Amino acid sequence: MSGLPIKQLVHDVLLQVYEADQQQLIYCQDCQRPVTAENYRVQVQGEHQHHFVNPDGVVFELSCFQAAPGLIIAGKATDHYCWFQGFEWQYAHCEYCTTQLGWYYENALSESFFALISGYLRTGK
Repeated sequence: MSGLPIKQLVHDVLLQVYEADQQQLIYCQDCQRPVTAENYRVQVQGEHQHHFVNPDGVVFELSCFQAAPGLIIAGKATDHYCWFQGFEWQYAHCEYCTTQLGWYYENALSESFFALISGYLRTGK
């Protein structure tokens, strides 16, 4: 669902936050550009942070956000190896440097969130 009409509005909100309080922003570890903000943190299945292991044995610590306007969503939605039951996922990349920072999840009820790799994010400036 990369063509969300609300994306531009949310992106504009992130830019307003950027101008107002840089301490609230969360940055891409690679390019140091803002991708989300503290006020977008959300609990999914009762937790903000989750730990998962992919089929190759790689462990991920994920933080969940309701919005991440500094990301682009890529790939076809799938439920293959989905960590959150009832959702499909797509890749989420930094819109500035294209590093994969996590995944975008959405279900049939149009509930959605971003699960971002905690180690690939940096808080505050």
